[in-house]
Amino acid sequence: MKSRVICAALAAVVLACGSGVAFAQGAQSQEAINQAIEQFRKDARTDINTLIQASMQFTADDAARFWPLYKTYEQTRKGLVDERLAIIKDYAKNYAAMSDAAALDLVQRALALEAKNAAAKKGFLAELQKALPGKMVARFYQVHTRIDMLVDALFAAEVPLVR
Repeated sequence: MKSRVICAALAAVVLACGSGVAFAQGAQSQEAINQAIEQFRKDARTDINTLIQASMQFTADDAARFWPLYKTYEQTRKGLVDERLAIIKDYAKNYAAMSDAAALDLVQRALALEAKNAAAKKGFLAELQKALPGKMVARFYQVHTRIDMLVDALFAAEVPLVR
């Protein structure tokens, strides 16, 4: 029950991101957009960490090994999220008059980003295998994948198809 409440809280934060993106598009300055994004990231990081902690049920020793590795991984993912936001911003900028070339460029950038995300995840899981038992690594992978799928589904609901 507790993890369902945490999932609902995470979903609410991610949904707020959609509202934040819509708000940001109407904002007067890039600074306001950047502040909204950073606030979302801070809130999402807290909720995701809470969800991971509740789902993983770490012992004190496991937590001591996991969290430093995760913080490094989180920094890598932050750069990848920056790339995703840049793609989305370019998409929004070109949406009304999207050329075939621009559309294909965005697809290529998105595919390259997917490959970087997969490589980052693979590298992190290799590090986790050195620090945690296999079942715990698998559980983290499941939790992390569910979070990613939720975020992807919510973004997909907010971003219109190319016309």
